[in-house]
Amino acid sequence: MWIFTRYVAWEVLKVFLVALIVLTLVVTVGMAVKEGLSKGLPPGVMVRTMPFMIPEMFGITIPVALLFAVCTVFGRMAGSNEIVALKSLGISPMAAAAPVLVLAVFLSLTTVGIYELAAIWCRPSVERVVIESVEEIAYGMLRTNRSFSTDRFSITVKRVDGRRLVKPTIIIKAHDDQPGVMVSANEAELRADLEQRILYFFCRDGEVDVEGQMRLSFTDEQKYAVPFKKPHKRIHRDWLATSEIPANIRKLKREVREIEEEYRQRAATGEPPSKDDVEWLRHCRWRISRLRTEPYRRWSNGFTCFCFALVGTPVAMTRRSADALTTFFVCFLPILIIYYPLLMLGEDLSTSGKMHPISFWLGNAVLLVPGLLLMRRVIRY
Repeated sequence: MWIFTRYVAWEVLKVFLVALIVLTLVVTVGMAVKEGLSKGLPPGVMVRTMPFMIPEMFGITIPVALLFAVCTVFGRMAGSNEIVALKSLGISPMAAAAPVLVLAVFLSLTTVGIYELAAIWCRPSVERVVIESVEEIAYGMLRTNRSFSTDRFSITVKRVDGRRLVKPTIIIKAHDDQPGVMVSANEAELRADLEQRILYFFCRDGEVDVEGQMRLSFTDEQKYAVPFKKPHKRIHRDWLATSEIPANIRKLKREVREIEEEYRQRAATGEPPSKDDVEWLRHCRWRISRLRTEPYRRWSNGFTCFCFALVGTPVAMTRRSADALTTFFVCFLPILIIYYPLLMLGEDLSTSGKMHPISFWLGNAVLLVPGLLLMRRVIRY
């Protein structure tokens, strides 16, 4: 029996690894291109972000690859009457299913860990690559669109000749105690200082307007500096380890209490709260709700692997078809139609505070019930 269970587990594992590699590469390239095009990233930067996206893509591809492996192996076994032969020997089909379900539990726990890794390493690393490539991104956007903008500055040019920007107009937005500046020049060049996190504009032959209060002309080279943001941890569910979430919830709750106390003080004087304060209070409460739901989200999404295997195993056994693709789509299409909408519904209900975060497991429960019933039918008949 040990030889048979090892054989089944190895067959499933082989198909799973091949499917996982192919599917992950396809999804990673697709997501990298999509994200890159939406942010205006040049091809070189897209390629550098891909290695950091792979672990996060595993959260999507591991359950699907496992479902395909289960459908392939058990469909082939059922099609060649190996399951019938087991039953004729008085051996329960669970002898074949058990090692795969154990493997599914292990992969589920691994997927939960991958979601943790994506939060604390993958997403910050992608942002770091993008920030450190700001000079390359700016030149790429200027060559393509003749304009580029961030939250700190915007620039438009007539054309780009190598590294030379012809007829640039640079608007540096006001920040901290620095006034807003608009520079128009005949030519300029961008240089990024990654250590200091500063983007320098070297402008020649033009004029500068400081918030409409002072206008100066220059013919020699002038240097203007714009600091750009450093990669940092955000109080956001996708950027925090599970162990960090309680402390950040407490921090947000303190902010909410401070804002509410300020409201009460203003109400005592008859002064209404400002619109910005109301929006910030709503935003803090929304972030608290999202943070509370994050551990449930990671665990429920991780155990999608087990739910997919539990559904795919009995379906493949009962169909008795060696056509793996057909069996896979017979399983995956209902999952696509039912499970993923329920997953999004559970996220919406829990993050809005309408339901307990346990609602994230709604989609898993919908898969577990028919999976257990189908498995019971396979074992009995």
